[in-house]
Amino acid sequence: MTTKNKRKAVVPPTSAKVEAKAPLTEKKFVPQFTNKQQEYKPTVYRLVTKAKKRNGMPQYPVVSLLKAEDIIFDPEAGENRKIRYVPGETSIFADEQPEGVRMREPISFNNGFLFVDHTNPTLKRYLDTCNANGSNPHRIKSKSVVFNVKDDKKSAQDKIAQVSDTMDAVQAALKMPLNELIGYAKVLGVNTSKSVDEIRWDMKVQAERNPKSFLAGMNDPRTEMKQLLLMAQESSIISMKKTGVTWVSSGNTICVPAIGVKPIDRMVDFCSDGEGEQIYAEIERRLQALNG
Repeated sequence: MTTKNKRKAVVPPTSAKVEAKAPLTEKKFVPQFTNKQQEYKPTVYRLVTKAKKRNGMPQYPVVSLLKAEDIIFDPEAGENRKIRYVPGETSIFADEQPEGVRMREPISFNNGFLFVDHTNPTLKRYLDTCNANGSNPHRIKSKSVVFNVKDDKKSAQDKIAQVSDTMDAVQAALKMPLNELIGYAKVLGVNTSKSVDEIRWDMKVQAERNPKSFLAGMNDPRTEMKQLLLMAQESSIISMKKTGVTWVSSGNTICVPAIGVKPIDRMVDFCSDGEGEQIYAEIERRLQALNG
């Protein structure tokens, strides 16, 4: 009698843990652009000229010579010092140059421009320091300006800042709460006897015309005072005329503006100090009484 082979029992695994794997993500190539040559861009100096061509463009002499010697104010030493440009010398200060060193030819501008590469730091230092440079903040003011630094980077930064200010000012004009809009419009002399949209448009035009002044006026304490004084005038509490600012009820004079000074500006100055502060408080009290 044959015995059949018995199958071995299969023992299941004690753990069915499956290792989690992060999904494969495709790495995206992002190009990186740089401008390494920007560091070596030459400094450009441009002559100051009032002459113009027929097409309105500036007209410069073919060649213009600049003296390579000057007496300047040294802000670090706090004194006047003699400078001179001598090719081959590392310093522009005469007292730091070897005795007997001789200057060569004057500095030459061609067609109104002079390009100085970064490999000529001594010439650049002289031009940046001399009094003929109108861009030099430490120049002696009695000396004539002959040239300026043509700074395209700064010019671009100024334009960007101007655009940013304009955007902020326009945004403020378009989003300003109605009460603030009307009050500020009155201060700026904008006609408020129109629809709100028309007033807001006029304020937007004001913001574009002078964005810095528009934004500064919004945060100026004098603006709030002017709004209150104009409201007091509309409420027949005070009268502001060139001949004087008076109480409407009694006709008594509060203050008299000087010739050429706007009555409201004189009134703000008056109310900002001394007994004027009490007058301003009384005006405010009367307005509150009228408006509940």
